[in-house]
Amino acid sequence: EMDGFELCGHLKADEALKDIPIIFITALTATEDKVRAFSLGAVDFVTKPFQPAEIMSRVSAHLKIRILQRALSIQNANLERLVAERTGELERAHVRVRELSRLKDDFLRMIGHEIRTPANGILGIGELILDLCPKSSERDLYAGLFQESGKRLRDLIDDATMIVNLEQGTVQDSSATSFSDLLERVRSAIPTKRILLAPPSGLESVRLKGDRALLEKALKTLLLLAASFSHDKQSILVTGIDEDGFLSLKIIVDALHLESGQAAGFFGMESLARSASSAEPLGLAPAVAYKILTALGGTTSLVRGEGNSGYIAISLPKETKHD
Repeated sequence: EMDGFELCGHLKADEALKDIPIIFITALTATEDKVRAFSLGAVDFVTKPFQPAEIMSRVSAHLKIRILQRALSIQNANLERLVAERTGELERAHVRVRELSRLKDDFLRMIGHEIRTPANGILGIGELILDLCPKSSERDLYAGLFQESGKRLRDLIDDATMIVNLEQGTVQDSSATSFSDLLERVRSAIPTKRILLAPPSGLESVRLKGDRALLEKALKTLLLLAASFSHDKQSILVTGIDEDGFLSLKIIVDALHLESGQAAGFFGMESLARSASSAEPLGLAPAVAYKILTALGGTTSLVRGEGNSGYIAISLPKETKHD
């Protein structure tokens, strides 16, 4: 015959019986016996003599505990099932998002490679037709509109191609350039704008990570964006702070006719606020500038202040000793 300890161990080893609560009722009183009983899986230990009412209360209490444990186990199983279902849904949604992203990239790539040639042909023929027209003020007006539209179309194709390359990580460069050199290049690229830096000195030694041409394109676009959101279209005020790991710039604007929510989503590809604002002539260029700086490890945001004031906040990663 098995003693109580052996029986307890036997019951707990049986898969069909292991969850039954076991209460020891025994004349044993030694601490080691109690420890052994609990180590084998017992839920209670009652020494003789005992009162029947006490035993009934203990049994009732442990049965309630067991019922609650089973309910919790069922609830956990249901939660695991729900989590598994939601995880599957999220995985399927993620696959769908990846597929849509791929289709978008394919479309933008098609714009860059397939439309460029016919677009150049159409623009070239248009220029020939304008050249054949007799000179007049009306011809000059149409020629100006045609050239502006042609430039916007070419810029759109270039920007769409740039976005695809940035999102696919094909535009990466670990080189560095000095901020003073970058600023001078941007000033030369947009000579009609007067770029004022405050403080005027102290940032000459800052060297920035990333390809100079990409940084120049992004900074030039953001300065033109600031001009479009300013009453004075010719003067642009930039403040700079040399921080740990980054150069932080603020380009001040005073004609930002956007709500805070519109400003927050301004650099998104599908931003309706951008296409309906005074920055509309820039097309996709602001979104491209945003993606360039993001790809290089920087940040860009449009911040609305009091009234129509605000600023474009830019953080540019600096070259470190380990780069």
